[in-house]
Amino acid sequence: MKSILELIEQKNQEYAKLPFFEYMKDESIDPRQRLAFAPVIAPLALEFSELCKRVLREEPTTNYIQEMVNLHTHEEHFHWQWLLEDMEKMGIDYPMRFSDAVRFLWSDHTKVSRSMFPIFERYTRGADPIIRLVAIEVSEVTANVFFRSTMSAALQLQEMTQTEFRYFGMRHNHIENTHTLHTPSSLQIMKEIEVPEEIRQQALELIDVAFVYFTDLINEFLVYIKTHSYQEPFSKVYEPERSLTSA
Repeated sequence: MKSILELIEQKNQEYAKLPFFEYMKDESIDPRQRLAFAPVIAPLALEFSELCKRVLREEPTTNYIQEMVNLHTHEEHFHWQWLLEDMEKMGIDYPMRFSDAVRFLWSDHTKVSRSMFPIFERYTRGADPIIRLVAIEVSEVTANVFFRSTMSAALQLQEMTQTEFRYFGMRHNHIENTHTLHTPSSLQIMKEIEVPEEIRQQALELIDVAFVYFTDLINEFLVYIKTHSYQEPFSKVYEPERSLTSA
């Protein structure tokens, strides 16, 4: 497994160079604008919770690798609640008609964000626990890069509002870096896992697909930030669609 983890880290270093992360470093930009993509990440946050509960977790189990996966899913599945808190504190938790909310959630703006579950389910449902562990590891290392990048804006907002931003701020960043899966003992266990060649090839394919997904996701966030103001984050979220009953 050691070589697989090294490949993940190599790809993660390239991922960390994406333009979105450079944008997030610019403290001259209003922190609310840097986090204006918050509505777009909502489908992903909820889908990852579902993936943990419905696909990655398998209880009971006697497989020690699956036990590691199960423990991680219990540590992860509730984080979406912090996102909703942060959006409310940012002042972008606007009331809207149910039909408008549906249009946003299924708009082109969230096309990548809402694709997380089907993409990862395809590779992990019923898969060997090693594959599930690889899926989690890619998700974790990319999340670490992401939440390090949002922490600056979140801290600025905390100073402005005198309230904690748990999803985009230090709380989430700390949690991501202290998961049981990333303790020294767990990392050593992961490195020593023997991976059969067939499983290795499946893992390599998943790694490639997963990094393409997370790259597309981050680019989707950047497009939204560049085209939507935090003051009116939903002003252009969908184009009026032609009625099915119209001529």
